Amino acid sequence: MSSTFSPRPRRGAGLGPGVAGRAFAVVGRAPRSPVPWSQESVDDGLQGVLAGHQQLVAERWETVFEDLDEDVLGEVAQEARQDGQDPGLAVDVFVRGLVRQLEDWKKAGSALEEALGAVVLGRPLPVWAADCLAAEQGRLWGARQALLEAVARYHHGGPGAW
Repeated sequence: MSSTFSPRPRRGAGLGPGVAGRAFAVVGRAPRSPVPWSQESVDDGLQGVLAGHQQLVAERWETVFEDLDEDVLGEVAQEARQDGQDPGLAVDVFVRGLVRQLEDWKKAGSALEEALGAVVLGRPLPVWAADCLAAEQGRLWGARQALLEAVARYHHGGPGAW
């Protein structure tokens, strides 16, 4: 009766130098790409998610709120007057559109937090990624403040009125 198992090596025989060297070469070789749970892979994933979000923010919202002040609202009102429309209504519609954009930006920030959480596989977020997330929330807060200040200054006058 034949066996499918190879015979056991004799005691003390061990692996030959060629077999041991090949086994170590296979086991000791660095992987070609980082394994999904390695810190390198997580960092790459985090950077990819953050870069994608920052590109989205730059394309959709940052430029809109970048130079927002009472003069922009005044220009909207002036254009409405020239077109024979109600300037108050035109400014109201414009500001409501900006508020909707802030809400979309906030939703994108929440989606960013979820995506970052998925990338780290239940581990704590690295400090550098948490700092990027905080900076993103700070930019959103700054855009909101710019809108509030522009509306207040448009309706109640410039810095001299304060």
